[in-house]
Amino acid sequence: MPLAAQTDFVRGDCLGDGNVEFGDLIYMLCVFCDPGPIFCFDACDANDDGIYGLLDPIYLLNYLFEGDVPPPAPFPTCGADPTGDGLACNNYQHDCQTPPLPPPLDPGFIFSIADGVGAPGETISVAVQLEIVEGGNTLAACSFGVGHDPAALTLTGVQPGVDVGEVGYSNVQTHDGGWTTAIIVSFWLDELFLPGNYQVATAQYQVLGDVGEVTSIDFIDTLGDPPIATRVVPEWGPEITPSTIAGSITISTSFRRSDVNLDGTIDVGDPIWDLICLFLCFPTCFDAHDSNDDGSWNIADPIYLLMYLFSGGAAPPPPFSECGADPTEDSLDCDSFDSCP
Repeated sequence: MPLAAQTDFVRGDCLGDGNVEFGDLIYMLCVFCDPGPIFCFDACDANDDGIYGLLDPIYLLNYLFEGDVPPPAPFPTCGADPTGDGLACNNYQHDCQTPPLPPPLDPGFIFSIADGVGAPGETISVAVQLEIVEGGNTLAACSFGVGHDPAALTLTGVQPGVDVGEVGYSNVQTHDGGWTTAIIVSFWLDELFLPGNYQVATAQYQVLGDVGEVTSIDFIDTLGDPPIATRVVPEWGPEITPSTIAGSITISTSFRRSDVNLDGTIDVGDPIWDLICLFLCFPTCFDAHDSNDDGSWNIADPIYLLMYLFSGGAAPPPPFSECGADPTEDSLDCDSFDSCP
């Protein structure tokens, strides 16, 4: 905090920490909620219309997440208000002579990206989770960016997660090399995310890389204009930096489970060949022979397939109806499978 009263300010920085971010927007949304003292009304007047009201957080939201124009001067650095109005700035809390600090890290909020497996040409879905740890943490809003290697993956779609379908605001933007999202649980801050696990987004990627490659999907703060940072905002702010856990995609051979004779169809010839192969051959794709997907190849697999074909048993697990990678981690390998592209 500055040693003396300061009337210079950064427009949009309602919290007075030197940063214009999501936390300021949430603090402004509660203009009628009495979130705490406001030392610089000019800083909260994001649209510089001389009135501090609900239009200001909307203006800031459009700038941060919708690609609209930035706040008027003084922005993005400190300065005096060039507009004569009835608002005052008695004591802007950030010392304009020092650079702003990044929001503190809080391990009570954890973003994570699920690992996955896919074959070249296959489209896979990856979920992003938010864990709010027990201990009094609540969430009013969050934002994050997710990046990938365009040489290994192509982003084909992004949707809000199953746990954010009824939130007050959800925005997804795609960019070269990744995507971003921003979520406000409730515009009126009458609802919050409580401790628990939330699926906040899912993304689809087409696999481009080579078999055996492992490519990462990670949280990054450089996507968008302005860049959207990985942040969480507890009730009324300020924003904080959550912990993050990156995900990875393992690129593996495409095959069709139970098509053990490699003719592109599943019929009685497959369990017969599987029985013969148990004693007389060494497959190039052991995963295809694992009809029940229990991670081993034995007599139970042709029996499982016979039960499916002739006795109404359960179908073999994916990939079965079409070619794909094995979603199950086990000790079996698939070096090649000629009947899949």
